[in-house]
Amino acid sequence: MLIELAGITKCYKNGSQYVNILEDLNLKIHEGESIAIKGKSGCGKSTLLNIIGGLLPFDKGVMLFNGTDISKLTENQRAEYRKKNIGFVTQNFHLLDDRNVFENIALPLQYLGMPKHQIKARVEEILYDLDIEYTIKREISTLSGGERQRVAIGRAIVKRPLLLLADEPTGSLDEQTEESILKIFSSLHQQGVTLVIVTHDDTVAKSCQHIYKLQHKELHSVS
Repeated sequence: MLIELAGITKCYKNGSQYVNILEDLNLKIHEGESIAIKGKSGCGKSTLLNIIGGLLPFDKGVMLFNGTDISKLTENQRAEYRKKNIGFVTQNFHLLDDRNVFENIALPLQYLGMPKHQIKARVEEILYDLDIEYTIKREISTLSGGERQRVAIGRAIVKRPLLLLADEPTGSLDEQTEESILKIFSSLHQQGVTLVIVTHDDTVAKSCQHIYKLQHKELHSVS
């Protein structure tokens, strides 16, 4: 079991009151699975994804990653958990405009302390795999939406994460570009990467092995 969530509850303060956005939520994710999480806007999908990624603490429950209780880690240990195991892809890309394509994708490897020659080889390999090797020295501002999303995916997978988390990864893309991005995710899944995708798009959801709906603060299996 790669990820196990048991009884996860997350509260937010609303004025003088605390409101649960997730309540007694359970989820098991096996290594190599692809999972889609659907739900209405504001239902807590991104909150759940950030909890899985170790970015957001929760108020009750247990989350295990390969048997390790994430809630018992220190902040530094959670940072190491994210750095070594998790790749993030977001709808808005969150690329650094003051760095070119190569520098954006290389960033996670620099954080890991990888030697420069290995970084160069790995980034070039990723760019080739994503069919955007021609962008290697381009500035982010010169890229199309599809190119930016591929760069964001490259940055997320360059360190070979065990788990790739994607938050509405095709939400701002046209249909043709969405199709190409889904092919990339399918290829990553075939290579053994575990995928968790938050989406409102039925096409994206149906590309995954399992679909869950987040409703009334709980997850319900759809397929």
